[in-house]
Amino acid sequence: MTLFQVYGRALGYLGKNKWRVTAIVIANIVLAVITIAEPILFGWIIDAISSGGAVTNVLILWAAFGFFNTVAYVLVAREADRLAHGRRASLLTEAFGRIISMPLSWHHQRGTSNALHTLLRAAESLFGLWLEFMRTHLATAVAILFLIPTAISMDWRLSLVLLCLAVFYWVIGVAVMKRTKEGQASVESHYHQVFSHVSDSISNVSVLHSYNRIEAETQALKVYTKDLLKAQYPVLDWWALAGGLNRTASTVSMGVILVIGTTLVQRGEIRVGDVVAFIGFANLLIARLDLLRQFATQIFEARAKLEDFFALEDSVDDRTEPANAGELRDVSGEVEFRDVSFGFANTKQGVHNISFTAKAGQTVAIVGPTGAGKTTLINLLQRVYDPQQGKILIDGIDISTVTRKSLRQQIATVFQDAGLLNRSISDNIRLGREGATEADIIKAAEAAAATEFIEDRLNGYETAVGERGNKLSGGERQRIAIARAILKNAPILVLDEATSALDVETEARVKVAIDKLRQDRTTFIIAHRLSTVRDANTVIFLDGGRVAEVGSYDELSRLGGRFASLLRTSGLLDDSEDDDASKKDKKPEATPNPA
Repeated sequence: MTLFQVYGRALGYLGKNKWRVTAIVIANIVLAVITIAEPILFGWIIDAISSGGAVTNVLILWAAFGFFNTVAYVLVAREADRLAHGRRASLLTEAFGRIISMPLSWHHQRGTSNALHTLLRAAESLFGLWLEFMRTHLATAVAILFLIPTAISMDWRLSLVLLCLAVFYWVIGVAVMKRTKEGQASVESHYHQVFSHVSDSISNVSVLHSYNRIEAETQALKVYTKDLLKAQYPVLDWWALAGGLNRTASTVSMGVILVIGTTLVQRGEIRVGDVVAFIGFANLLIARLDLLRQFATQIFEARAKLEDFFALEDSVDDRTEPANAGELRDVSGEVEFRDVSFGFANTKQGVHNISFTAKAGQTVAIVGPTGAGKTTLINLLQRVYDPQQGKILIDGIDISTVTRKSLRQQIATVFQDAGLLNRSISDNIRLGREGATEADIIKAAEAAAATEFIEDRLNGYETAVGERGNKLSGGERQRIAIARAILKNAPILVLDEATSALDVETEARVKVAIDKLRQDRTTFIIAHRLSTVRDANTVIFLDGGRVAEVGSYDELSRLGGRFASLLRTSGLLDDSEDDDASKKDKKPEATPNPA
């Protein structure tokens, strides 16, 4: 994108307040035009003094202009500040809503810290551009457009000096921007790297303490900041050089105006007041050109940040539902995977040609070694990803034809990581169903065997759980997550290692609650603890993203295949039981007929 395209799109966010913005801009333009009158009035005062004429009326007019300018500037600046701050707050809210509504696959690919950093830096850049647009940008351009013709009407020879100065500023600005374009993009990339490192380290601070990585991570950050400065310094050097050249040009221009003006006054071609007015014009033009240079620097520095943010905004199309997407309602719970395949880029991981049917109310256990595709299968069911081949149907309806929101309303999930927000226990359970009463929350907590530890807390259900639930034990976090799923009361239940963080006694209590919850619900269990899948109607053993074995717990135990081997490794099946089961299943060999 060109600088003007970036700037135009940035101003487009002000469209919601276009009438307020228009009023502020018009007021600034009026102020800019009035400002041009000040040097002229000052020149009149000098002429009146030098000729012995009346000065009082001109001085009063000059003072009135100055007072009006001051009051008007304060009022306009106040309104511009309020509007820019308000719009920034709205942008953060709007962009936050769009970002968190993006598909989970988008978040997995881009990374949370990257999206957060992009949003925050872009918000500050946009705020600066909006504020300066309403305060100075357009008013500066208008002032220059009025100043040059006014100066020419007074004396074209002195005006040529001002025109040459304006052209010089423009040439220098363009040259520096070309020189620093790639460098500024590199600077933004280094900023992302610094922010990502800080975010990653702070979110894993317990690990860093445990492994004594504080000094190492701090040293790594020093390296990243050193690389940032290495990229930033050349850009700053070029702009410093541009500022020095512009300052030199301004000083030379003032000197030339004085020399030419003095010569013309001595010849009697112009008055002293005209020279004074031109000096005022020169100062005014220099000030406005400096503002334009600052504007060019500002938009140039914001370019990389905003282009990244605009790309983030444009990627919202990835979450757009089809225009004819329906709503999934009144679900009984039959789920069918029909020849489903999905693979991740640059890796062999994924699932391949998965086909099975879970009848409504049945429990399906998905087991297998790490990386076999168990979680991927469940993510496909919830449309975290969409299949690259095949279909997933619920009650015979292809889930790709319905909205994600309506689909996920039919599924309650208990993740291996409980995923608690830094809020109260009550608020975390209420995520399961908006508008749930306190009685509903308590009932769900009781069903999840969570009431005992909750009531032991000083603030009970209003106890804050901390970031990601770090004020609770692993088992306590998991029971709150289970209570949340119980409260949702969805027809399809997903248990992703739901009891992995529980001790044996608590697991037994929670299992009773889960067994009640599973009644009349289609349940998918992802488990490494094979004891938790014994009651499943169907066990699907995945290996390398493919279905290696499928059957009931007992059938696969007797089969003597991969699942039976995993049971033996877990100590749930010994060799003698396996041999006995094999003998029972083995058919007697036919007896040969006598000769």
